[in-house]
Amino acid sequence: MKLQILLLAGLLVASCCSAADILMITMGGTKSHKIPFWELAKGLVPRGHNITFLNGFPADFTLHGLQEVTPSGLVEYIRNYTNWDLLGARMRGDLPLSVWDVFRYPWQICDATLEDKETMDLLGRKFDLLILDGAFPECALGLVYRLGVPFMYINTVGFYTGTMALAGNPTPYSTTPAFYRPLTDDMNFLERVSNTICRMFTETLIVPTMMMVQHMVRRHLGSDVPSVWELGRNVSFILQNGQASVTYPRPLLPNVAEIACIHCKPAVALPKDLEDFIAGAGESGFIYVSMGSSVKAANMPDHLRKLLTQTFARLPYRVLWKYEASPALLTDLPANVKIGRWLPQQDILGHRKLRAFVTHGGLLSMFETVYHGVPVVTMPVFCDHDANAAKASTDGYALKLDLETLTTEKLVRAIHKVIHDPKYRKEAKRRQILLKDQRSTPLETAIYWTEYVIRHNGAYHLQSPARNLNFLQYYCIDQILFFIAVVYLMRALTRLYLSPKIVQLTKEKLH
Repeated sequence: MKLQILLLAGLLVASCCSAADILMITMGGTKSHKIPFWELAKGLVPRGHNITFLNGFPADFTLHGLQEVTPSGLVEYIRNYTNWDLLGARMRGDLPLSVWDVFRYPWQICDATLEDKETMDLLGRKFDLLILDGAFPECALGLVYRLGVPFMYINTVGFYTGTMALAGNPTPYSTTPAFYRPLTDDMNFLERVSNTICRMFTETLIVPTMMMVQHMVRRHLGSDVPSVWELGRNVSFILQNGQASVTYPRPLLPNVAEIACIHCKPAVALPKDLEDFIAGAGESGFIYVSMGSSVKAANMPDHLRKLLTQTFARLPYRVLWKYEASPALLTDLPANVKIGRWLPQQDILGHRKLRAFVTHGGLLSMFETVYHGVPVVTMPVFCDHDANAAKASTDGYALKLDLETLTTEKLVRAIHKVIHDPKYRKEAKRRQILLKDQRSTPLETAIYWTEYVIRHNGAYHLQSPARNLNFLQYYCIDQILFFIAVVYLMRALTRLYLSPKIVQLTKEKLH
């Protein structure tokens, strides 16, 4: 009987989509970029597909059918590049990353990846589909060209719309805030001006960066590789890590599907040591504090660490704190605090005794807090944190604090407010309902469209011709300029030829 069930399951898998060899690539500099790829891979492997996953972080688990490739050059570059003091820079009011750091990352990581033998060995294999990270995909587009197969994006940064715009999706400056700014889609005049300037500056900065990426791609893969812009326009499908209830309502082309919270899961029981610690709090409950994978709490300035420990000591709750250093190094740790290098975040967020979540505002953390219906205090650090926090604050389930002006008193008040003011938990629960009320799960959606692209050899019929229009053509500026030129020409001709005749006729009539 069991054998029959297995055979039936195998036939069902085969009927959905024949087994495919899929290459996934992310060059994101933080481990959070891996998570949506992991989840999609774990959904595709049981359906018979073979996944090869190139990234810069050594594997945490093994799964039959999933092979992780972590080129040493890529791993080493990311390790050196991300040895940063993000919290200290933010508290000083400095840019977390200099313009030079932003400029150099795409082409330097491209060089480090393509000069590695493990990467180049992939060109000797056959793949049916490539799935790239929508953040920094340009280098990997060279591999797409050499392998000659269709490709998709997973846009891991939910508020980043650059790859969507290149594919022809409308992303007007008036309603699409820069992903690194604390703005929403509802901007006043001055905010729209500011947003336009920032986005135009970013798009200008991208040009020399992409020229350097292009140089690296052709240096390693051959001078015949087309421009990365041209290659990027040919994307078959985009899995956007967003959803109207947690990001923004957007006009999406047929080759875009939203998959926010593809990684979200119901909470399960916590390990005994954590459960015992929480139980000691009684019905008062506990607070969870985490700065995610991109911001290392252990690297924070000493005055911020003292500020946090002083805050925790004043709270009538127990505190679980994700802190990567040894407890022995924290001689002033309050008795109500327990730290861990790694903590099961979603199981914690789904615990009935959790009262609030204090976080940096990373995208996946914000999705998880909505999925589990928890009020939040955010302290944005860099990249999309400000945009994520702005959206959450507007939606009413989060309270945002600035690290530049943070004090113990402000943090204590903020934590008490999101706990005792019922509107924060009420809005978190309302967003939770909206997020979960979908026809299919994000993973089911992602699997369907991945297999759809494979079934239809790239599904190029979903592409919009808008992707081939430049800025002037897309927004009809060339037409406006044409009409202005026609009017000006007609006016000039009228003055040159008709005006003298009209004057002459007038004079003759007068005489």
